Amino acid sequence: MPRIYRLIYAREVRNWKRPDLARALRRLSKERGSPLGTAPSGVLRWEEEGRRPDGLTQRLLAELFGIDPALVAIHPWPHWLDFDPLQQCADFPWTPRGALDALKDTVGSSYMHRRSFIFSSAALTSSLLSWLTADPAAAGELASGRRIGASAVTAIERRVRELRQTDDEDGGGTLLSQTTAVKDVVTDLLENRSYSLAHERRLFGAAADLERMRAWAMFDVDGVCDDRVFQAALHAAHSADDPALGAHILTFWAAAAYNCDRPTDAETLASTALGAVRGRAAPRVEALVYARRARARSHLKAPGCWSDLDQAERHLHQADLSPGEEPEWAYWFDHSEFQGSRASSQLTMGRAQDAEATFAAAAKAFDGSAVRTHALYLARQADAQLQQGHLEAACSTAHQALDLTDQISSHRTVAPLQDLARAMYGHQHIAAVRDLRERIATVG
Repeated sequence: MPRIYRLIYAREVRNWKRPDLARALRRLSKERGSPLGTAPSGVLRWEEEGRRPDGLTQRLLAELFGIDPALVAIHPWPHWLDFDPLQQCADFPWTPRGALDALKDTVGSSYMHRRSFIFSSAALTSSLLSWLTADPAAAGELASGRRIGASAVTAIERRVRELRQTDDEDGGGTLLSQTTAVKDVVTDLLENRSYSLAHERRLFGAAADLERMRAWAMFDVDGVCDDRVFQAALHAAHSADDPALGAHILTFWAAAAYNCDRPTDAETLASTALGAVRGRAAPRVEALVYARRARARSHLKAPGCWSDLDQAERHLHQADLSPGEEPEWAYWFDHSEFQGSRASSQLTMGRAQDAEATFAAAAKAFDGSAVRTHALYLARQADAQLQQGHLEAACSTAHQALDLTDQISSHRTVAPLQDLARAMYGHQHIAAVRDLRERIATVG
């Protein structure tokens, strides 16, 4: 069953633990004359197992969170939680000043779950529409302080490239504090120094990619999709006058969303990205956007994922045949990544045998730097093998994934292996299964 992130966020934004929510619910129910015996274990089942509270409990939860209880009758569980007043993101204008305010608004997000926010689907659609249609900002130079020149901007861009490499090799754990520190420096420069229009756009481009990496690291480490941080990244990309970078941010936002039980939002995000770059960006960029939408559609069990994958493959081959100018950040989407996207879609769509073969092909194509992604795809390959009843093969593949996870700080690669161990619970009489479960139990 899926985790109910909306409820988790509603609780954490109030700095409540599960016992706090259970206690508040019991107290309110007693005041309303319908006493409940809700325990922290009940909250756990709602959040982690996807259990649905009954109608009375939902109305009391709405009252606790300051949401109109009438919305419970209009919107199904858990979607009425989108109207939580403490989870509404600020609506910043699509200007350099608005981008700066959005960047400053995310301070602390990488360390405090209770400050994570998600949009309602309607708010998300409205935000994306305004990004696509906003007039180009008439960005001037800030007059105060010393002027920023090319050497400072180039040094910042070089640091951003280094952090991308850190993300590839070590995962989100190392990245969180480093991207936050550099982003704060860039934000301060943008607000308090002067520079040319060209340098302003490059600084906003650096800030956008730093926020994207920061949002992705939060997902990688803690499994949260923080819309506020992704939106700040998108604001910065707009002020950089870089639609392709904006689309790149949206693809990562989409991936975090479909992994957090929001496949419809993920498809909206990926389709918006495609609308921004279709026919106007380098083939590799279009390929990765199509691949991301395919993954979102596979989570919706929509057969359109296959045509998206075909389009992604066609554009990727075009990039190979006619290499031209493309953004430096697009390097990561290569044939191994594409095969991994196809295999992941096959697995999500219930085609485990096809997925196993495609994951094996992806594993052969990986170079030595993309450690986290390689580990993740090996974990999924093991899942495909387990679904076919190939227990010893699944154990062997899982051990290969564990060898890689030992090198990185990414919860996202560990969680599927822990799920695999739980799924093998009934096969502990097999030595290979027993050994794997014991090893996974030691992984933090």
